[in-house]
Amino acid sequence: KTRHPTMTSALDYLSAARRCEMGELAQLLHTSALLRQLGVLIHALQKERGLSNIVLASGGQRSVAARQAQMAACDQEVARLHAALAQLELEAFQGGHGARLFSHIAYVLQGLDALPALRARTTALGLTPDAATAAYIRLVAGLLAVVFEAADSATEPGISRLLVAMFHFMQGKELAGQERATGAAAFSAGPSQAPRQQHWLHLIDSQERCFQVFADCAPAEPLALWQHTSSHSPELAAIERMRRIGCTAATGQVLDAELSGPWFDACTARMDAMHAIEVQLAKELQLRCAAQLQAAEAALAQPQTLQQPSP
Repeated sequence: KTRHPTMTSALDYLSAARRCEMGELAQLLHTSALLRQLGVLIHALQKERGLSNIVLASGGQRSVAARQAQMAACDQEVARLHAALAQLELEAFQGGHGARLFSHIAYVLQGLDALPALRARTTALGLTPDAATAAYIRLVAGLLAVVFEAADSATEPGISRLLVAMFHFMQGKELAGQERATGAAAFSAGPSQAPRQQHWLHLIDSQERCFQVFADCAPAEPLALWQHTSSHSPELAAIERMRRIGCTAATGQVLDAELSGPWFDACTARMDAMHAIEVQLAKELQLRCAAQLQAAEAALAQPQTLQQPSP
């Protein structure tokens, strides 16, 4: 049985604290690379969900070829996710965090295994738009749970704050994606439905709450990019106009099906701009983890520089 050196001094315990900190940072550094690929896959699945809604709501008359192309793009990102998972150093993850993270990953992989069956039922027009949307929402929720686990595990205040910003931004973008799918289905289906309108309004309100938390926690550069996107995006006026049409129409009033395309395109441009911010947040996370780990390693190598950890 291996015996560890007896720890008797304050310096011994400060060194041990730094080694624990380095272990946590190493976990986060590995997780941050995975989060970046998860964000890319979520973005691809969100677009596939919206196109699937148009196909189903139009009875297979619209967006069939675009959906096929998007499914191929999603498959490429699924393959990249598997490659990213293969690169994980499992021994870097220990304790409750590792157990929870791996449980979420297992759930995600099960959901991805079920994706071909969901696609086949959509192709056969065997689902309602709402049922298809719900299935994609469950899959994306599983992917976001991995992001939440990373945010919940961070102890370093600056990195924890960044992860909170990142999670809420991704959650807000997911709600924007659900809004894109809801609007696409509404315009493609024709007659306005009061429950769908109420859900649409709920999605608008919920995503704004997420973006407010992001704004409260985000680093300066991603926040400035978001503020610019929110105030200067040319498609926002079109989205607001079509929101008013879809959300204020009388029950049973026939919506213009020709708006499904412009609605989807405007929302997609907005979400592509959001995805650029997601990428920037993931890059910032990797840089911060690497810098903190390097600093901790340097401090451990020079015991005289060790200081009491922040509470």
